[in-house]
Amino acid sequence: MKLPAWRQDRAIYPKMFQIQTRYRDQDVLGHVNNISQSAYFDEAREKLMRSLRVGLGDDDITRIVTAQTTVAFLAEVFHPDMVDIAAGISRVGHSSWEIAQAMFQNGRCVALAATTLVQATAEGAQPLSPAFRAALEALTIDEPAG
Repeated sequence: MKLPAWRQDRAIYPKMFQIQTRYRDQDVLGHVNNISQSAYFDEAREKLMRSLRVGLGDDDITRIVTAQTTVAFLAEVFHPDMVDIAAGISRVGHSSWEIAQAMFQNGRCVALAATTLVQATAEGAQPLSPAFRAALEALTIDEPAG
């Protein structure tokens, strides 16, 4: 799955999270390895989901599982510089949604990610509550016109 180039524009994302790179995340070439970059995206996704839970009741969100993650590595990431991870919602379905993310370091987009999450119980996928759907839709990003 190729992620669209317009997702490299920081301005389209409603949320931003700063993540500190770590010395131990460097590989023998001196840059942050791709597994660690994926972990940075995961940390930012968790921060986004925690922010969405504010104001929602226990019945609005049940268990959330990851169905798919795609990461496009665009440039090297270096320690000790911080990374900024922009995030928004690119799709809301019946029981699933997609989080779109872009990682920036020193003003440059270095990676993109798209993750599909599903609300589920032991019985399977569960419909999103109206309150949770509204919270997701409030963070929707759209392809710029033109």
